Amino acid sequence: MQEIQHVLETYLQARVAGDSDLWLSLWDPDGIQLFPGAPAHSLEQLKMHTAQRFKDVPVAAATLNTANITVVGDHAFAHGTFMVERRVDGVSIPFDGKFLSVLKQQPDGRWKLLRDCSNGNTH
Repeated sequence: MQEIQHVLETYLQARVAGDSDLWLSLWDPDGIQLFPGAPAHSLEQLKMHTAQRFKDVPVAAATLNTANITVVGDHAFAHGTFMVERRVDGVSIPFDGKFLSVLKQQPDGRWKLLRDCSNGNTH
């Protein structure tokens, strides 16, 4: 469970750091992100747009509260809440929400994101 929690925390840390390469490295080759208000994006689509998205909407801070992680074979299901502080035109905008992530254990034992979705609590 610690390894899975580490992936989730690294996901937010990479976002705050604006490190799209690290963030993308957390994904399974068949990964799909179900981003709010947008179509689902495959890993290939994420590779094309993530660096620019990180630049366009930087995140100054983020916290994660994982409520539950359930492992079933080589898949893990995690859900919880998050808070991010986005910077838009120099203004801090807090955004809180919930997430559901499915991770898949790789042949080398590492866990990577297979599906990831989130939405805001008030947006």
